[in-house]
Amino acid sequence: MRTPKDRLFHSAKSIVASIGLIALALGCDSSGVTEKNLRHGVITFGPNLTETVYALGQGDRIVGVTNFCDYPPEAQTKKRVGGYLDPDLETITALSPELIILPGKMEKLAQLAEQNHFKILNAHMDDMTSIHSSIREIGTALNCTDKAETLLAKIESDLDTVRKAVKDKPRLKVLLINTRPSHDLNNIFTVGKLSFMSELTTIAGGDNIFNDTEKPYFEASKESIVARAPDVIIEFHAGENISPEEQARYIADWNELNTVPAVQNKRVYLFLESYGLRPGPRVGLIAAQLAKMLHPDVPLPEP
Repeated sequence: MRTPKDRLFHSAKSIVASIGLIALALGCDSSGVTEKNLRHGVITFGPNLTETVYALGQGDRIVGVTNFCDYPPEAQTKKRVGGYLDPDLETITALSPELIILPGKMEKLAQLAEQNHFKILNAHMDDMTSIHSSIREIGTALNCTDKAETLLAKIESDLDTVRKAVKDKPRLKVLLINTRPSHDLNNIFTVGKLSFMSELTTIAGGDNIFNDTEKPYFEASKESIVARAPDVIIEFHAGENISPEEQARYIADWNELNTVPAVQNKRVYLFLESYGLRPGPRVGLIAAQLAKMLHPDVPLPEP
């Protein structure tokens, strides 16, 4: 027979067990709230990553973006969390995301994530292979693998359209300039074969003159450009708000190398669209724009 003391102990145990069951039902741990309930939403640390999450139909899950994320327009309404070099750690901590998607290793964010138990996905997109694999990884992390495969199929379809449009056109030698900080030609930064820009140029009917260089990005000398004699020069000023007069000046700068075929034939172009340097869902648009510069008579559908 239970004594009053036994009955009191049994009742206390029952109450504790009941509280535990209620806590589990509410999603609470021993401290009262689970880590899962603390975490909410996704932070994307790069314009191409933001575009990818939106292209996967998961844009409503984004709670924070970088200062440079401007597409789609809805992304501009999201909380700003700084940039790659100057992340706003206080804002990121306050948002307490369930996932942070990064384009590479960021020491400051790695330390913050470790301190706060944030989950990080490194989705480094720099060539077509890594673009494909990163889209799949993001799709897996956001539990939308079917949408990821649909997006990849759409990208390949866009690229195939460009391939077919230029397949009978002559191959042109192309110089790609991804950065030129001043109007002289002393600091010219270009791309090698490991960059997605080089791969898209091949799809668009051209051959990057530095396709024999293993580095994805590097500084090229004027002498090497003259020696390789590009037929076309495409200089990227993606998203820069430069006047027509300034654009003309950038093109005129190349007259210094007047023995280069691209300069002689007035085939120096500026790529101004903001998506021009973004490896992500709109690479088909980049390839189409490059194809129009290389082969202006090729019919391509408007985006």
